[in-house]
Amino acid sequence: MKRVIALISIMAFTFTSFLGAEEIPTFDKAAFLASASVRKVLEIGMVDCIGMAFNNNSEILVKKIVPLIEDQNVRIQKSRFEPALTFDFLMEDNTELSTSTISGTNPNKTRTGVFNFGYEQLFTTGTKLDLNFYNTRTASNSVIQSMNPAYDSNAAITITQPLMKGFGIMVNKADYLIAKNNKLKSNEQFVQEVIKVLTDVKKNYYEFQYSQEQYRVAETSVMRVKNLHEINKEKYIKGLASNVDLLQSESEVARMEQALYASEGEMKTAEDNLKYITNMIDDVDYWNADIVLLDELSYEKEEPKLTEAIIKAFDYRPDYKAAQLDLKNRDISVIYTRNGVLPTVDLIGTYSLNGLGKNYEKDLGHIGGGKYDDWYVGVSVNYPILNDEGRGKYEKSKYEKNQALIAFKRLEEDIVLQVRKAHRDVDIAYRMLEASKISKEAETKNYEAQEQRFRAGLVSTLDMVIFQERLARAEVSYVRSIIDYNIALIELAKVEGTTLVENNIKIE
Repeated sequence: MKRVIALISIMAFTFTSFLGAEEIPTFDKAAFLASASVRKVLEIGMVDCIGMAFNNNSEILVKKIVPLIEDQNVRIQKSRFEPALTFDFLMEDNTELSTSTISGTNPNKTRTGVFNFGYEQLFTTGTKLDLNFYNTRTASNSVIQSMNPAYDSNAAITITQPLMKGFGIMVNKADYLIAKNNKLKSNEQFVQEVIKVLTDVKKNYYEFQYSQEQYRVAETSVMRVKNLHEINKEKYIKGLASNVDLLQSESEVARMEQALYASEGEMKTAEDNLKYITNMIDDVDYWNADIVLLDELSYEKEEPKLTEAIIKAFDYRPDYKAAQLDLKNRDISVIYTRNGVLPTVDLIGTYSLNGLGKNYEKDLGHIGGGKYDDWYVGVSVNYPILNDEGRGKYEKSKYEKNQALIAFKRLEEDIVLQVRKAHRDVDIAYRMLEASKISKEAETKNYEAQEQRFRAGLVSTLDMVIFQERLARAEVSYVRSIIDYNIALIELAKVEGTTLVENNIKIE
């Protein structure tokens, strides 16, 4: 444990959320079949496993995409306030008979060209600005058209300001603010997934380490019982042991070898679990490799304070931060839907300059002179008699906020209970570790003493088998206790939300 923590503390992993250039992985069946007959040895430590998981774990790769999607949602909502330019270009040719005696019986031919452009923008206050410049050119064979061709232009500005429904920065930016909070929530959810994967990687690393230590204990047990069998054979030759003793130790050798093979199977399963969580299983070079762990089995006593652990949880836990952001969204939704209950009352004002001339320069000159203008100011009112839709949405948003508040309070209670349990588990795991250490030391000394007595013929073969089993159980129990203590510390960091901080991992 000491070496693992030291390695992690000096190493900072930096993640970027850019996936656009990455290719979708494919499965090369032929390459995997070819590598099945090649055995390799892969030496890795805890830090290596963490790095491989962060780069290759499919759950992390999926979660990394979510903030990118939310980024685009923010962009979509922000676009409501972007200015827009409009252009219209039309040509129309019209030929018709006239009923007018002035025009005569000749058909009227009129050609009209239209070129308009404008600028429009919505502001966060709800104000809408429209700037338009209209241009029309009309040419006709009609005798009643005094100007031929005639140029008619108009420049106008229109401002619409909501006074009730649709008024206010918060109301108009509601969807944008919610999208931004959802982006922040997706970041916290990504952090949550990283913490989960990191926790699972470390736990699987320790479980594989435990299975290796368990296999070593099984190997040692086989060696001990074989040694016991050799002593029995020597004693049997000398007439100091019976045929029953010899058969008993021989049977015990076979039984211990069976246990060794079973332990080997468990070790390989734990190895596969580690390969799966780190996605080594997708690497054609290492999916079938034998893993050798570089970190030694060890532990370091820690004495976390319960109050400090609870404070850390409320400061660091990503699910708590995400819940806080969700409450903000509920508040925004209530404000927005409350505004939707109001009637529509819009103040509208327009001012325009008009022009007309035989040529375009004359036309624009009239506009520039400002002689021919018009304007109007008014109020547009739309008052729904019942407005069940608006009132229903408002009441619904208030109920949803109350739901979120209840869930938030429940989350706070759960966090306190989870931290208290994890803190208690660390304390209990350490005390069990100390007890198992004492038990192992005592069983080791007892076995060594009993082995000397066995050589002297003072202890039976059956008793020695029992002493061996007790020692093996004590050795395995001690290893299990170290693993459980380390895992308890990992779980405490997880419920505190400090996993990344403790491992010097930064997410960008």
